[in-house]
Amino acid sequence: MADQIWGEPRRSIGGMNPRPIITVLVTVIVLLAVALFVLTRTGSDGDAAADVDTTTTTSSSSTSSTTSSTSTTTTTTTIPTACRIDAAGTAVPAAADQPSPAPPSKSALNESSSVSTVGLDEVTFGMTVVQAETAANTRMVLCEPVSDCYRITPFEAPEGIRFVVNAGTIERVDIVGGPITTRSGIGIGTPQERVVELFGDRIETRVNDDSSVDLVFVPQDDGDDQFRVIFTIREGIVDTYRSGRIPLVFDLDPCAT
Repeated sequence: MADQIWGEPRRSIGGMNPRPIITVLVTVIVLLAVALFVLTRTGSDGDAAADVDTTTTTSSSSTSSTTSSTSTTTTTTTIPTACRIDAAGTAVPAAADQPSPAPPSKSALNESSSVSTVGLDEVTFGMTVVQAETAANTRMVLCEPVSDCYRITPFEAPEGIRFVVNAGTIERVDIVGGPITTRSGIGIGTPQERVVELFGDRIETRVNDDSSVDLVFVPQDDGDDQFRVIFTIREGIVDTYRSGRIPLVFDLDPCAT
């Protein structure tokens, strides 16, 4: 009886051996686990790839924005280099880091200054640049390249004053704007009728190529016969005016090359 009980192999329910069934189940479970792992890994890789792409796009956008911002803030404007007159009367280029000359304690040229047949206040025709600086108590700034003829303007003075230097001396002053008037009160904006009324037969009229009109004041005082004051009229008013020695005073652009 004992041999019959313990010596015969066990049988599964229904007479089948359970080992193949267990093997199949284990195999199926392993395959499902592998499949699930693969699917999970693939999804994770896809998300990672998406993260990389997003990061790259964001980085590119950020770089573009930074570049654009840098371009805007580093845009510069070229500032023309002026030249100044040194103590010896020689025009010298201003260095990029050279500050403007210190203004004097009080310039002699101000809004009450006036133009005459022989100059502007104490700056008279025939002076050198250094003499003019001393008389005006201010430095003179070069307005254009140096040749035998060039223009200068006072550093501290009302706007619109241009002296013409020719062959080393000041020979003319142009008033192209600002409050400066002649001793008779004629300035920018004065009506043509007022000029003619004030000076009468001492005015000679000349028509320019651009249709503007020059009213030329001819002085009658002794010693002034070599000087003229010329008012250029546009649209019925004084647009600019100048005073100087002839023949330079008659040229619209005396330093033209």
